[in-house]
Amino acid sequence: MPKSTDNYRPKLPERDWAAIAPYVHDLVARAEPVVVYSSAELYPAVARLAHYAFIKHIPLNDADVLAPRTLERFIQVYLAEYTPGSKSTMRARIRRVAEAILGGSTSDLIRTFAKTEASRPYSAKDISLLRAWARSMQNDDLTSSSGALLALGFGAGLTGAEIIRQRIEDVSLSERAVIVRGKKSRAVPLNGVWVELLTVRHKILSGTGWAFRTGQQGTNQNLITDFVARSGPQVPLTTRRMRATWLVGHLDAGTRLKPLLRMAGLESAEALDNVLPFAED
Repeated sequence: MPKSTDNYRPKLPERDWAAIAPYVHDLVARAEPVVVYSSAELYPAVARLAHYAFIKHIPLNDADVLAPRTLERFIQVYLAEYTPGSKSTMRARIRRVAEAILGGSTSDLIRTFAKTEASRPYSAKDISLLRAWARSMQNDDLTSSSGALLALGFGAGLTGAEIIRQRIEDVSLSERAVIVRGKKSRAVPLNGVWVELLTVRHKILSGTGWAFRTGQQGTNQNLITDFVARSGPQVPLTTRRMRATWLVGHLDAGTRLKPLLRMAGLESAEALDNVLPFAED
């Protein structure tokens, strides 16, 4: 080990650093010769990643610490208060370490991270910003349509295709539920604010019409993407992340598995694998 690393000491509790230091020194020593970063550049990222694993009771071995799920949770949770630039720097360095130690191409790792990112739930702040965006539309029809988009995604967990096909007639305000038609027909209960947004949309349409985007035909697969691209919300909006937010919300609330699968239109619990890392322990 290079002598210059012997004195490295992060700002962590003494007992925590004593527990993780051997693994951190070893991982940096193995990674430095095969990545573009120096040990001085690697230590802050590796030490904090190991500390996250330690406090989450994740075994300090390469397979567990460098697993994509651990890395993504580390970035989203442990680094939550970091600036975007600092977070990006940390992400790049631990990606290269994981690639060097576990093998696999950079593109494989990037695809893994991108897939995980697509399933990352929105934060409460993100949702507040998206609701503000929906209220900022030019007229009542667009405002209620945008509100319905958020309600069907965040409140009912519908897929993008299901949102596009959803009729306002199939929203039961009295029973506070969305009736989904088609191959995966089901009733999905709604709560609070999402009922209110669909109530507004119901009034604007006089009880009949497309829940999202008046005048469409229910067949344009790019309808939501095009609408979001034109209206430009501050927070990037995707139906996959809205659905992930809904799923994680139910998991955290203790919704039983079989009812959740029925509400989500899922056939097996394996379909939850992408969102489980974001649920409470």
